[in-house]
Amino acid sequence: MAQNAETIKVEIDIDQYAAQKHNNYSLFLAKKVNGKYTVIWQSKGAKASATKPSYGPRDTFSVNTPNFEVNYTNELPSGDGIKISATGVPVTMGLDQTVALDDDGVFGSPAGGGKTGSITVENKLGGNPHEILSDTEGNPIFVNKVSGMDIGEAVLTPIDQYQIWFDNKQKTGTMISHNASKVGEVTFDGSSSVETISYTADGEWVNAPLPTESA
Repeated sequence: MAQNAETIKVEIDIDQYAAQKHNNYSLFLAKKVNGKYTVIWQSKGAKASATKPSYGPRDTFSVNTPNFEVNYTNELPSGDGIKISATGVPVTMGLDQTVALDDDGVFGSPAGGGKTGSITVENKLGGNPHEILSDTEGNPIFVNKVSGMDIGEAVLTPIDQYQIWFDNKQKTGTMISHNASKVGEVTFDGSSSVETISYTADGEWVNAPLPTESA
């Protein structure tokens, strides 16, 4: 199953760009996992090498979004636990896809045509089953504990957050060594698969493109 990508466009003020290069700072990206930023996902060094380019005043990070397991239950867990004995057979699908759940409680095959950045369930099963979104290892990410699904369309939208910052050189895949003094954060909430963040002349991260200079 093909994966989609979330794209982060980075714009750096030209004077700040020169200053970060002079400091020999790299540009880093991390994804929030289990509520924390712990591991560097991608990095671009201050100096280009034969095997790895550096960052420029305009950069793009592209991160593949994972597939998910979709299921349902008619019996919610008691207490604060999230251990669930689901009544359906889960189906694996990606963002922007849709899947039918028939009145016998059986999922069909996922197909395209869903809402951007979301997973859509076309529900025909009565009794307001509670939808479950899990990772591909079956660990629940979201459980609808409130009302369950009505007959019709139910939309599940995973929220992804990324942190971006300048700092001393570190390798991709290593633990973040310390808390950076200035970080930007980009959130994908299903409304778009492309977001822009900029580092302004004042040395601040802003979730918008840099202002266009007047002629």
